[in-house]
Amino acid sequence: MSDVNDHFITVDDWEQAEETLGFKPFRPRHRPQAFRIHVRDHRLRDVPPTLEVYFDGFTLSQAKRDEVEARRLATESYGLEPAVVRIGRNQAVAYELGPEPDPGDIDPRSPSVVTWADGDLFLLLASDTKPADDLLEIAASLYPAR
Repeated sequence: MSDVNDHFITVDDWEQAEETLGFKPFRPRHRPQAFRIHVRDHRLRDVPPTLEVYFDGFTLSQAKRDEVEARRLATESYGLEPAVVRIGRNQAVAYELGPEPDPGDIDPRSPSVVTWADGDLFLLLASDTKPADDLLEIAASLYPAR
């Protein structure tokens, strides 16, 4: 485990992440490229830890909060034109990948985002290359088939 900067610490694998976070994070079947845990805000105040796991083409964030806060975070606006969907037994919100910006536009393409709460766990998938349907498939894969 090491510090990336004053805001994050890095961990090497799922086991270190679980040990540091104090909860068992969801593990997609995809191969992770990097792990980091957000621990301080821009004013260097301690914040409840949020795991960020980077994969090829997408990122998965997970944070343990109380159930009310997890639901609130899951329903915040993360883009335009939210679509209400289901992931497992949970209500989720999906935002589609934005259009390619015009040449010379300094603003990047809006990422696709999928958010949901599973009890006291807030989850967010984001990608600047994959459409929301791909993220929904990844999210669904976190739950065993019935």
